[in-house]
Amino acid sequence: MKPRSIRCMKFFLTLFNIVVILFGLILMAICVMNMREKKSRPDQQSTLSKGVLSFLLTLSLCLVVTAILGCIGAVREHVKILYVHACFFMFLVSVEVVVGVGGAVLSAWVGGSSELRVQFYKNATVEDEPSGHYDFWDSLQSEHQCCGVDGPQDYAILNRDIPASCCSRAHPLREGGARRHLHATCLSEKTYYARGCEEVLRQKKATKGNIFIVTGVVFALLEILCIVVALWMARTIRVERRKLQQNLQAHFET
Repeated sequence: MKPRSIRCMKFFLTLFNIVVILFGLILMAICVMNMREKKSRPDQQSTLSKGVLSFLLTLSLCLVVTAILGCIGAVREHVKILYVHACFFMFLVSVEVVVGVGGAVLSAWVGGSSELRVQFYKNATVEDEPSGHYDFWDSLQSEHQCCGVDGPQDYAILNRDIPASCCSRAHPLREGGARRHLHATCLSEKTYYARGCEEVLRQKKATKGNIFIVTGVVFALLEILCIVVALWMARTIRVERRKLQQNLQAHFET
């Protein structure tokens, strides 16, 4: 009969790897959906976001493959597969740490520049403004409930009226008398959004970053736990097999 320690390690290692597989599949689905969304909305694509999505997609695929190896090694009690599984996870953890630290440093380094501000004033001060500029800012301000870069005063600086997208009641309506009336009422009563889009986007980015960091730390701990259990199980199996061989050899010698 197999020792209880090996059975416990087999159960927990298989369980942990199943969790990793589920997480990897969910991450792959999220990356694929975001890639499809960016293809349908090419005006909001960026090289950095493509790189991040490609990295996450590759990472999730590697996680799934490594976790499957871990399940096979645990169920079959195959020592070599368990060692390969642990080595793969060590490599993935190292890559995750390097990329995470590098991403944090890069984000802090480029955090002082405001591409949104440059884009707003550059496109809003030329004579022949592209129609896409209005569409982009209308969508941005309505979706995030903000107005301008730092606030509604940005439009006053440019001697422009605050657009209907800064008014929660006017923007959803189609062009017509009702929309113009609500827009005028919004301007006269000053009920338009008071927060700038840069502040709102920065806060949302910080929130998403915190969620990503917490999730990454928890999952990295899970990967480290898989490494420890896999190495421990492989070592225990080798020790038990060596004991069994010694007992059999002693039995036949007697």
